Amino acid sequence: MSSTFGIKNRYEEAHVSPNGPGDARPTAYQILKDNNVIGKFPDKTFLITGGSDGLGKETVRQLAKTGAKVWFTARNEEKAKKVLQELAEEGKKDAELKNAKIDFVLLDNSSLKSVKAGAEDFLKKSDQLNVLITNAGIANIPYSLTEDGFERTFATNHLAHFYLFSLLKPLLLKSSTPTFQSRVVTVASTAHNFSTVQVGNYDLKEPLKGVVDPLTALEKNDTDVGHYNPIVAYGQSKTANIWMANEITRRFGSQGLQGLSVHPGNILTAGWSGMDKRVEDLFGPLVQQEVFQKVFKSVEQGAATQVLAAISPEFEGKGGIYLDDAGVAKKIDDDAQSGVAGYKSWAYDVEGAKTLWVDSAKMVGVQE
Repeated sequence: MSSTFGIKNRYEEAHVSPNGPGDARPTAYQILKDNNVIGKFPDKTFLITGGSDGLGKETVRQLAKTGAKVWFTARNEEKAKKVLQELAEEGKKDAELKNAKIDFVLLDNSSLKSVKAGAEDFLKKSDQLNVLITNAGIANIPYSLTEDGFERTFATNHLAHFYLFSLLKPLLLKSSTPTFQSRVVTVASTAHNFSTVQVGNYDLKEPLKGVVDPLTALEKNDTDVGHYNPIVAYGQSKTANIWMANEITRRFGSQGLQGLSVHPGNILTAGWSGMDKRVEDLFGPLVQQEVFQKVFKSVEQGAATQVLAAISPEFEGKGGIYLDDAGVAKKIDDDAQSGVAGYKSWAYDVEGAKTLWVDSAKMVGVQE
């Protein structure tokens, strides 16, 4: 096992020769068992954004087995209630879910008004929050703006989560204890390797800077505005997720609030719906290749790294770390092929993260 940031990855060997979904790579449930936390967190509270399907729902399902109170956000009330019903039915057969404490708040990441309303609803219902997992997201979509006038991918994946964190920060700080410091786990992606954050050019209307991966090259179409590129838009939003976690640690780590970011793994979820056709045409043939099919994970495996970041004692009091494959990610060259595990240099761009934080605060209208 190798050691990075002083943390050994016990699952490193399981990721050496992947063989597709359901192979030897760990699931979120295995992470719980290996860390002996099933039923051990009755005094903890978790909140996961985008918990009504995919990785979010699996994260909710598994974290509920710790005995913690688990909240999730959802855009659709009917869908959220179906999740509650589904997990309640599972609890009749699964003793570890029998007394699960799960609830939801309505929140749409594409609307800052909705984010505020969802945060206020949560704060009325809960006086504790130990871990916030910013899981909701969209990817590689055609150009469009939110009701607040921001480029949709950047707004949904980053700004909404930044705003939500800002509103919940006092409770996260209040809930931190000497034995379990509060955590914010931002769900980033290996797609951060497609682009650093286009600081000051978040809507991508101006010429792009620092984008070197050839897979970002797409012919401009009629839906694009300025220099918009759906792959770059997604890439910068995922870098922004990493930067946010890093900056949380720099700003609040000494107060007992840590930020961790994760790449769940290559997995197809609802967040990929509505993809720009140019991206479908580019990536479609690639992901059908055997080498890519073997790298893909199941939903159960995909949730493993964010569950690890949320509960592992190895990360107690530690933050500013980017994880993948159920361990601390390793640095790769900036010209390395995107899609492979690891992070590129801009993931730990301190000055970029500081600037993004200040700009984000202005955009959502909060004090930095």
